[in-house]
Formats: sequence, C-alpha cells, structure tokens
Amino acid sequence: MLRLKLKIILLILGLFYASAPAAAQSLKVPFAALSPTYAPLWIADHAGFFKKHGLDVQLVYISAGSVIIPAVLSGQVDIANMSSAPALTAWSRGAELATVGVTSNRLLHVVMTRDLIKRPEDLKGKKIGSDRYGSLSDLVLREALRHYNLAPDRDVAVIQTGGLPERLGALKVGAVDGAIVAGDTAFEAEKLGFHKLIDLSQLPIRYPGSTVVVSRSFLSGKRDIVKRFLRGWIEGIKTAKTDKDFTVKVMQRFLKTSDRSILDKTFEVYKSVHEKVPVPDSKVMGVALKQLSATVPQAGQLKIEDFIDRSLISELESEGFISKIYEGR
Repeated sequence: MLRLKLKIILLILGLFYASAPAAAQSLKVPFAALSPTYAPLWIADHAGFFKKHGLDVQLVYISAGSVIIPAVLSGQVDIANMSSAPALTAWSRGAELATVGVTSNRLLHVVMTRDLIKRPEDLKGKKIGSDRYGSLSDLVLREALRHYNLAPDRDVAVIQTGGLPERLGALKVGAVDGAIVAGDTAFEAEKLGFHKLIDLSQLPIRYPGSTVVVSRSFLSGKRDIVKRFLRGWIEGIKTAKTDKDFTVKVMQRFLKTSDRSILDKTFEVYKSVHEKVPVPDSKVMGVALKQLSATVPQAGQLKIEDFIDRSLISELESEGFISKIYEGR
C-alpha cells in the first residue's frame, strides 16, 4: 500500500512538473535612441510579445553605439537594437558580430535650422549638432554635407551634442546653428519655428536603420533564443504598422510627449517605413560598407554577406509566421 501511494505521489509530481511552464529566458536588450524607429521593440515589450515567446526582456536605453558594441561582445547584454553604423564599423575592424534583422532601409533624418539659413550652402562656417562620431546620424549628416560639396569639419563644424533631445536643446539655446534630427523631434522643432533645410529622404543616400545585432558566439550558441526574440520583435513591427492607438500610447511613454498631433504624424510616417519582412538587404548594407571604407580602409576588402545572417527571418517567413500575424490586415 505504501509503495502504491508513493507511485501515485511521484506520478502527480511528474504531471505537475511536466505541465509547469518553463522559466522565461532572461535577456538584456539595449536600444540606441529615443526615436520612433525603435517603437517595434518598445511595443513588443509593452504588449507582452516577448513573454509570449518565453522571454523575459529587460530593455536598456544606451544612447551610444560605441558603448553598446563592447557590451554585446563581452556578454553584458545579449541582443542589441541599434543603428547598423557602429556595428558595421566594429565588424570591419574584426569584431565577431552579425545583424539578423533590419526594421527599415529609409532615412528619415532632417537638418533643422533657423530661417536665416535658407540653403544648404549657407551652412558654410556654421555648426551643426549631431550624435557621437561614428553613429548613424553622424555618418549620414557627413554624407549629406558632401552631397552639397561641403567638407565636414572644415566647411561645417559637426558638434557632438548627444541624443535627439539634447540636439534639439542645443538648437533651441543657440549653441548650434542647425541639428540633424528625426521623427517626433523634427516635428517638435517645426512647432518651435525651425525649418527643414535638408531632407535626407530626398537625397540619393540609403542606409540600414534600426538593426538587430548579436555576437556570433551568442547566435551560434543560442540560436533558438534569437529566433524567439525576432518573433516578438516582428509582432511589434506589425503592431507599429497597424495599431495606431496602441502604438501612440507606447510612443508617448518613451518619447515623453503628450502632443497628439506630433504622435499622430509620427505614426503615419513610420508605419510605411517599418519593413513587414525585416530581413537585412545586402544591397543597402553593401552601400553602407562601401561608404565606411572611406574612413576604415579594410572595410573595402570585406564581403557584406559575412556580416548578415538572413536565415532566422527567412525561416520565420517560410514557416508562415509572418503571414499569419498579418492575416486580415
């Protein structure tokens, strides 16, 4: 009888543990800017999409890619959502990194100035606020200046003033004559009376924007975790493209603005920018690598395919995951 009771107890315990949910995998995920381009990540966390796929994600705001990259390589953080520029630069110099997803391939940056500066050529001898050296904002600003035959740091001073809020602040107090901004910050600058001098979306400059970056060792050792992360992130992208009310609610929290007109404009602009299938584009990435070779010579000897891993998103697409979440939309 005792043996029978023991068997029953063991059977009940076995059923309990078999049915108990596995502990969620903890992930630290930094994002690089308070910009709407990172809304899919914020949404995925806020809506519980990561938890749905068995992940306990801790978002960390780190405004400098130059700080994020060492954290990724050392294992202090697991997966990064950032611009491709710092990651591509580090990879070109030997860092074992890969990009597994890209939200957009269009630039929405603009250079905002006071009305006294009417043409790009008028920037000669002026100061423009930008992000840290080597960031996406810094790289595309320099490319835009060259497009107008202005030499960065010689004809135009490029000042590292910080993230988007700091750049707008520097413009407001007159510390700089112009600033490169994007998204809601650009709309806010317009409300304050500044005008759009250069719209990079109208220039022949393409650059991969918000990317998902991992170390090669993390990707090879925890491929399933990266794939689960991408599932949640892609659901965040779908929501950012289709659910205005929820997206505005999340952006309001992160962008720290309650101006509904700015939030509505931001949603309308970015919903068409986020890629439905966010697979890295080798052509766009290749252009970025070619541009980088001007300052990092060894980049010209590399193949962009060695930096890109399309396999995870390709699997999600072939498995029907992406088409399923867009059913009826």
